[in-house]
Amino acid sequence: MLIAVARARLVAGTEWAAWLRRIEWPFLLEYERGAGASVKRACHAWGKNDAAWGKRADDQEKYFAAGANGAAMRIAPHAIVHHQGSFSELAVDVVRDAATTHGHPRALLGALVHAYALWISMRQPAPLPYGWLIKTTLEGLVDWREPVWREFDGNWLDAAAKAYPEGYEQVWDATVREVEDLLTKAQISLDSGALSSPSGFLEAHGLTRRATNGSGTLCAVGAIYLAARSASSPDRGISVPARLDGADTDTLASMTGSLLGAGLGREWLGSMGRNVQDEALLIDLAERLLRPSSAAPRIPSRAEAAAARERFRKELDTGDDSAPVLLPDGRSSRIESRAGLAGGGWTARRTRLLTGDGQSLYVMDQVQQSVVGLDEPVLPRTDGSRVTSSTETITSSFLESVDLPVVNLERVRQALETLGIAPARAGDDWFSYEKLRIRQTSAREANLDVPAARVRLVLADLATARAQLHEMGFDGGPRADGGFWASVDPFLVVVVTGAGFSGP
Repeated sequence: MLIAVARARLVAGTEWAAWLRRIEWPFLLEYERGAGASVKRACHAWGKNDAAWGKRADDQEKYFAAGANGAAMRIAPHAIVHHQGSFSELAVDVVRDAATTHGHPRALLGALVHAYALWISMRQPAPLPYGWLIKTTLEGLVDWREPVWREFDGNWLDAAAKAYPEGYEQVWDATVREVEDLLTKAQISLDSGALSSPSGFLEAHGLTRRATNGSGTLCAVGAIYLAARSASSPDRGISVPARLDGADTDTLASMTGSLLGAGLGREWLGSMGRNVQDEALLIDLAERLLRPSSAAPRIPSRAEAAAARERFRKELDTGDDSAPVLLPDGRSSRIESRAGLAGGGWTARRTRLLTGDGQSLYVMDQVQQSVVGLDEPVLPRTDGSRVTSSTETITSSFLESVDLPVVNLERVRQALETLGIAPARAGDDWFSYEKLRIRQTSAREANLDVPAARVRLVLADLATARAQLHEMGFDGGPRADGGFWASVDPFLVVVVTGAGFSGP
């Protein structure tokens, strides 16, 4: 999404918001890799020529309840464009962008607070003093709290009034106080120095709880806290959130990294920066945003935009390896590889595209649920051949492994090791037990509604095993046979029975 925003600003100049709504957001659905539900609903709406807040009451309710971090995480391009200008101009663009997908003040204020922190960091000579970023963001409250949404068109304001009968501004002011309180507590934690731990602050304020870890305001303050604390050791600033169990790790680490980059440059990244996907493109976009064009090209009509997406899908579906594919945003690309994927009861085809400007896009299509006993779906291989079902008897094959995706690989490993089952082999994102291979699921798979698989174990000491899993926070319950079950992952349930029992 960050790249999409940068491209909109560079391609469409002053009409960037119209380009974002008409071109980028509908196209994002083709290649997103873990966008939140709010973002995907908004992209679908813009693709159907509807506003993200819709016309039906339930659509408006969902939109104005969307307070997640999907807005804050993408606003860095605006901060770069306005780095020498006033914050009031930056704030207008940030909220115009955020409101294309989110309506709750937590999302808009999260984006504003993050934008303010980026803006002041780019204007402050390095090195950044310890704690300076939190102190300065608090002092800037009078700037980032401004309700710039008042300038939105009447349709948005009318929808907001219906969603919040008590008044949108009242909810806005309450959220401002909420952010101010969080920043003050972050300042107190920093003042404690070595007596406080970064993970302790993040855990205490909901950044590791599933219900709140994606909040726009929480993530914005969490990123500011980590950057303010780690200006002298920026690599630690991104390693802490990246490894924090239960956190929205990729977004929190990305937002923290953007603040550290804004204040310190990118030299401290070293090899990490050189290994980032599409590094050259990201650097080029940032440098061009420093001198953006003010030209406003003609925005394609709704019919033209829809036709471009349909043409893209046809070229993608019929193209062979290395075939050119014209993207809906007008860029050229070519097919780099294709692969058939299977896992969690689903099959799909993944195509990797490389654009002319150097962006890697992974498009997942032909997604379908596989059902045992029915004809297997036909999937293309990377070598161009096809997988087909057959009634012929195959005598030379053997079972290599059973692949089981899970949401949190490390937690599953901890649970199984607690039960005395140590993996025979392991890699960066997998471990295996003879024929069973457990791997980290992809962001797209994690969004699928997939029933949990079951692993069955036999143990002698059931009481101790159940107590240990309970202490580790795994939900579960007893079984009629005297054993128990434990949900160790959204995709995996472990069923434990006593020695000598064999049951369902």
